[in-house]
Amino acid sequence: MKKLLILGILFSYFSSSFAQEERRIPFSTAISAHIVKYNQKMDAAYRENDLEHAKFLFDSLVTNHLSGTYMDNFTVNTIKEEPIEFEDYEKPLFLITYAAWCVPGVGEIPALNDLADRFHDQIDFIVLFWDTKENLKSKSNEYSQNIRLVYVNEKTNQDSHIVNKLKHALGFPMMYFMDEERKLLDIQKVETHHSSETISNSYNIHFNSLSKGVSLIIADLDARGLLSEDTESPEEINTTEKKSDEKDADGRTEEERNIDEEYEKYKKEKDSLKKRKRYDN
Repeated sequence: MKKLLILGILFSYFSSSFAQEERRIPFSTAISAHIVKYNQKMDAAYRENDLEHAKFLFDSLVTNHLSGTYMDNFTVNTIKEEPIEFEDYEKPLFLITYAAWCVPGVGEIPALNDLADRFHDQIDFIVLFWDTKENLKSKSNEYSQNIRLVYVNEKTNQDSHIVNKLKHALGFPMMYFMDEERKLLDIQKVETHHSSETISNSYNIHFNSLSKGVSLIIADLDARGLLSEDTESPEEINTTEKKSDEKDADGRTEEERNIDEEYEKYKKEKDSLKKRKRYDN
């Protein structure tokens, strides 16, 4: 009788343990199950020019069906190194999907560079281009060394199933925020603005948008006790943003002046490189 009781307790314990084990749903499975209905509703919203409802539908899809799923593994290519599998990245991921023909806001790349330089010890910043190696090369000089630029050519990639879902289901440019096990914390669209925006305004728009993803990843690390002691907290990131909004007598923030100065240097360096290339040719 005692043996049966012990066996019953053990059976209940292990059954409970297996029941509590997390069911890891792949991103490709979740998006496949919901994308048709989502697209139908989105098409209807756009036909009625109801952009607010379209945003609600996107947020609802992400919150209710995609957050908490796990990004499938697939192979990406680099410019100089061997191809790498997505699961080989060891840190939490800040992933942006792009294409060389997409035109970012003038302040987007500088804002991303600044965040990557500040948080690359805790987060892997990856910009994935749905493009060719040749087109990626033309963009590589614009990004910080702390951002990993990779590309996927859909026609030659072996992981066509996940590549197709990731590229075409939600479109691009798109931002994906994941923990170190590739669990999706959130998905957001890259911020856009009118092409007439100044470099400083564009920088602030993109910094505020991009930093939300960084804050989310940092907060997740903090909640699980994995945050380095010297890492800025989400509150400190927000404090930095607020300080950049304080304006002087000229109506410009210190951040805006610094950005304009750096952008002028950037343009001069770029023009100088172009002249050298012409001279060498």
